[in-house]
Amino acid sequence: MKNSHNERSKRKPAAARRRPSLALPLALIAGGVLVLVLVLAAALTAGGQGQRQAAQPARVGARLNDFTLADITGRKVSLSDYRGQVVVLNAWATWCPPCRAEMPALNAYYQKHLGEGFVILAINAGDAPADAAAFAKSYNLAFPVLLDPNVELLDGLQIHSYPTSILIGRDGVIKDIHIGLFTPEQIEAKIGPLLAQ
Repeated sequence: MKNSHNERSKRKPAAARRRPSLALPLALIAGGVLVLVLVLAAALTAGGQGQRQAAQPARVGARLNDFTLADITGRKVSLSDYRGQVVVLNAWATWCPPCRAEMPALNAYYQKHLGEGFVILAINAGDAPADAAAFAKSYNLAFPVLLDPNVELLDGLQIHSYPTSILIGRDGVIKDIHIGLFTPEQIEAKIGPLLAQ
């Protein structure tokens, strides 16, 4: 009896010594997973901050940081895609009567001057993508229609009235910020000289 009791007591310490060696790899794996989760969380947070930093208040004489939004087809469009061109950022919403009123004139002007290094980027202020797409289709809009689903970009640009158009020259500098309905005469007077440069 004593011998079997002694054998059991001798085995327990050996088994107890083996458990930490199994626990150590498990702890290392758990630690590695935790580090990976923290790295991914930091990357996602940095990405979100980068998007917020891309939108600073729009000011005449200043440049805008680059930004990227999806268009109504899901394609990613960046401001930098149009470097060297005259760019009009047009902030609009489907519920906005002046936005509806100016779209035919903007579309006609865009189609007339398309080959002159000119683009209108119509940035929708938070409407459902299907509603923005239906609006664009109903007006046969030829220019890119971009989605700002949470209005983060437009808020960052400090655009709170619709429609608002930001006119950017070929040098990337904001030349004018037009708040309210853009009449055909105003479109010609403000965009025409930029195209001539």
